[in-house]
Amino acid sequence: MPAPLTSLPVAQETELALSVERAYSEAVVTERLGAIWALTLAKCFSAQWAINYYLIPVNGVVYIWTLTLAMLSAASLYYLHAHQVRLKVFSTHLRLHAAMILGGVVALGFIVYARFALGALSNATAAGLMSALMGTWSLARATLRRAWELFLGALLWWGVAGEALQSPNDKALLWLGLGLLFAQALPAFSVAARTARLRV
Repeated sequence: MPAPLTSLPVAQETELALSVERAYSEAVVTERLGAIWALTLAKCFSAQWAINYYLIPVNGVVYIWTLTLAMLSAASLYYLHAHQVRLKVFSTHLRLHAAMILGGVVALGFIVYARFALGALSNATAAGLMSALMGTWSLARATLRRAWELFLGALLWWGVAGEALQSPNDKALLWLGLGLLFAQALPAFSVAARTARLRV
C-alpha cells in the first residue's frame, strides 16, 4: 500500500489540491488577460503614431481607441465570466497585483495630467516617465512572481524610457507601443505559458 503524500486527512488533502489548482488557474487567466491588454494597447499606440506621422486621414480616437477598447472590454468581461469559478477566490497575491495596478494607474494619471492639462511635459518626456514607471511595476511583479521574464521586461522598459526621453516628440507613441509589445505583452505571455506547463 503506497504511503500517503501528506499527513492531512483525505478531505483536507483534496481541498489543498483544489486550492493549488485554483491558484495556478487564476494566475494563468490573469496573466493571459494582462498580456492581451498590453498587446492591444501596443497596437493602438503604434497605429495612432502611424496616423499622426504619415498624416493618414483617419480619426484615431474613434476608429482605433474607442472601438478597440470597447470590444476588448466586452471580450475581457466574457473571458472572466467563463472562468468565474476559478476567479471567485481573490488571493493575497491577486490583491497585491490589484494594488500595484491601482497605484500605477494613479501615477500614470498624474503624468497625463501634467502633459495635457498643465502642458508641463513634452510628449517624449511623458513617454519616458511612463516607460520608467512601467519598468518599476514590472520589477515589482517579477519579485512577486519570481519570474525572470518580467525582470527582463523591466530592463526593456527602462531601455525604452531612456530612448524615449532623448527622441523627438513625434516618436513618443511609437516607443510606448514598442514597450508594450516587447517589455509587457511578450514577457506576460511567456509567464502564462510557463505557469500553464507547471499546472499540468
